[in-house]
Amino acid sequence: MNDLLRGVWDNTYGLLVDDGQLAIGAILALAITWLIAQYASETLREDAGWLLLAMVIVLVLANLYRAGQNARRKLRPR
Repeated sequence: MNDLLRGVWDNTYGLLVDDGQLAIGAILALAITWLIAQYASETLREDAGWLLLAMVIVLVLANLYRAGQNARRKLRPR
């Protein structure tokens, strides 16, 4: 029973931490895009949506990479 509770705790904590960091990154990307849309030149304003898309894709890929590293670390024999 202790192993089961430990597994549930580890998975829940991992989801909150990883997804929380992703959410914070997405909010920061949105804030950067808003600042660019408000104060940048007209040409850059037109491309602000593409910039937001690129930042969110980079955030998701970085999160997937970090999750893969964590999974690989857990699978290594001690």
